[in-house]
Amino acid sequence: MSHPAVFCGEGGVPEKHWVGRSFGRAADGYDGLAGLQRTTADAVLAGWFARTTRHRPDWILDVGAGTGYPTRHLHQHWPEARVLAVDLAEGMLRVARRHWPDADPLHCVVGDAETLPVADGGVDMLFTNLALQWCSSVTAAFSEFYRVLKPGGQLAFSTFGPATLHELRAAWASADDHTHVSHFPEPDILRTALDGCGWAGVELHSTLTRLQYAGVLDLMHELKGLGAHNLTRNRARHLQGKSAWQRMVAAYPADRNGEVWASFEVIAGYCRKPVSGK
Repeated sequence: MSHPAVFCGEGGVPEKHWVGRSFGRAADGYDGLAGLQRTTADAVLAGWFARTTRHRPDWILDVGAGTGYPTRHLHQHWPEARVLAVDLAEGMLRVARRHWPDADPLHCVVGDAETLPVADGGVDMLFTNLALQWCSSVTAAFSEFYRVLKPGGQLAFSTFGPATLHELRAAWASADDHTHVSHFPEPDILRTALDGCGWAGVELHSTLTRLQYAGVLDLMHELKGLGAHNLTRNRARHLQGKSAWQRMVAAYPADRNGEVWASFEVIAGYCRKPVSGK
């Protein structure tokens, strides 16, 4: 089966080795900053649990598991299932193990969503929360998810949409020619990728959230603390000059107190691998 190559955006494709390092360094302080990540996981999981009331999985795979917040909820909902947590950052998985109940082993593997260390048809259900935006190709990731799921297996995911951080992207665009914010796929691109891979029963839902910050610096510090600062190939390879930073801050919309808003578009998706799928 051939699939169209769908990328996150020209010049905005993340470099994987830097993604793993960045999130690994952010692991210890990640949970204190990841409010949006937890809220998104809660919403997508609630929708998934309502759609899968009759499922009794043997193996569940959490891709981009991070510090294991959704992994623990998957285990609580399906306590008899074995859960495998996969993440690019070993540091994140170490933190996940610390949060896990001692009585239940957590299976952790350092791995890439686009080349999963899982056998064909090895898992019953697959969940991934706000990790697809770090893939070079969403098509490659969806194809891998399809490969590792058993026929009839269920997929639930969330990812950032194109409106995410549009204020920051526009402000930087007025300051220099480098890529400072990743390019996030539109729902139509996600649907095309899913359809091309053979997924059935595809549902996509988009939600826009706006968060307030004391200033642009606070926003940038949070993104860095989450390990989510700029890791694209077209990023500047040197420290930003003071003048470029000042131009960006001046261009970012702020109220009279200097407070700013940042937009986050979250796309949630649910689908299944057909029983007749190969």
